[in-house]
Amino acid sequence: MQIRTHQYAEDAFPLVKSMIGTNAETKKLEAKYRTLALNFPTMIMQSGLAQAIGFLLAKSKDNLEHKIILDHIEKILKGVLVKSDLHNAVLKSNIQEYQLLTRQALDATAWLKRYTQALLSKEGDNQ
Repeated sequence: MQIRTHQYAEDAFPLVKSMIGTNAETKKLEAKYRTLALNFPTMIMQSGLAQAIGFLLAKSKDNLEHKIILDHIEKILKGVLVKSDLHNAVLKSNIQEYQLLTRQALDATAWLKRYTQALLSKEGDNQ
């Protein structure tokens, strides 16, 4: 039997690895994704899961990195969510479900953050 966080780690690695940029445009997206992935767990802790996901939804209309990270979180939480719709799951949850979703989202985004630190370069880094 596999523990939940182990599964999150396995799911997060290829998602973050796919963000490695190969040209100037994808390097810029990589740097923006990196910044967002490093700060998102803190955003959940400070603002709450509903507000953090709402922020991603609002920004995803104009910013590709916000849409991508929202998609990555939903892919990691695929076993938890019905129809991969994190926003609706959060809005329709009772307090116990909301707390569990928050814990699971924090675990999932922690793995995105860890792999981002390991795999993605900062803006301006020469790798």
